[in-house]
Amino acid sequence: MLNVIVASITIICVIIFFVLKYKRPETIWLGISFLAILSGLFLIIILLLLSAEQKSVLIVLSITFVIILSILPLLVVGIFFVNGINLIKKEGARFTNVLSLLMACGLVFYLVIWPRILDITTSHFLNTIYQFVVSTVFYLSFILITYAITNIFNLIHFTHPIVNYYIVLGAGLSGQEVTPLLAGRINRAITLQKKQNTGKIIMSGGKGTDELIAEGEAMTRYAIEQGLDSKLLITENKSKNTSENIKFSKQLVDNDWIGEGQPKLAIVTNNYHVLRALMLARSQGLKCIGFGSKSKFYFSLNAFIREYVAYLKITYKVHTIILSFVAMFYIVLYFVMLIAG
Repeated sequence: MLNVIVASITIICVIIFFVLKYKRPETIWLGISFLAILSGLFLIIILLLLSAEQKSVLIVLSITFVIILSILPLLVVGIFFVNGINLIKKEGARFTNVLSLLMACGLVFYLVIWPRILDITTSHFLNTIYQFVVSTVFYLSFILITYAITNIFNLIHFTHPIVNYYIVLGAGLSGQEVTPLLAGRINRAITLQKKQNTGKIIMSGGKGTDELIAEGEAMTRYAIEQGLDSKLLITENKSKNTSENIKFSKQLVDNDWIGEGQPKLAIVTNNYHVLRALMLARSQGLKCIGFGSKSKFYFSLNAFIREYVAYLKITYKVHTIILSFVAMFYIVLYFVMLIAG
């Protein structure tokens, strides 16, 4: 009976996943539904092994699971630490470049230093604080994982619809030239446009306070140098951020589109940036698909953390409400234990 219930719930999660993938792929519920599917399949395997009395296999799986849980925190800390040092060496010690290193230091403090300097077992108050922090860390980690999974699935396209406009998001200049990171975005859009042999590319980016020309103008010039027909290019040179990239590009699309119905739009940016860009597009009422360009791992990991923080900033009200309820629970629990103790 339990097998049937778990299998039914898993099937429902599969249906939800595919509905979201085609209707609302930019919501993190896509990642949550995928994790639910994996959990359901894992539970089904466990139940089948139990019913078949495969104790030796269960023991091996249990030991493997414990080993993974033991090694994973050390592995994560090591990756963040090495990546942070490498990024600082290559890109400089700006605040935006130390996020992965700060993440590593925070995990070390949380996992190693805090339990050693504070004996939480002798104080209900400290124990309650620690439990709340543990819950918060688990919650934010869960959201981070679902955000990453959702981002990955927004880079995967099961079908290949014809795109009428590719919106390439700007990313800073080096003098009057595009940076290698920005060139990667432009090259990705050019490849996609040539592959389907139709559609226009919008180069979107205004002039920053430290830039000599607008990013959109430099991007257009670079695309022409790569052999793309200027008739296929539209330049947007007023935007200051991702939200304006999308907003002003849509205005140019409305002025240029002469076909029937609504044009199909695609946002082209780096892999780590696709999901948040799609979320911002959805907030403006635009349904877009996303394509990502590759960047070096040491840069991508830090940039992804930055994107995750930006996502939390956008959705802070929801997370604040959830964590407030968690805090209220622990406050009530503390006073109950205080009265009972």
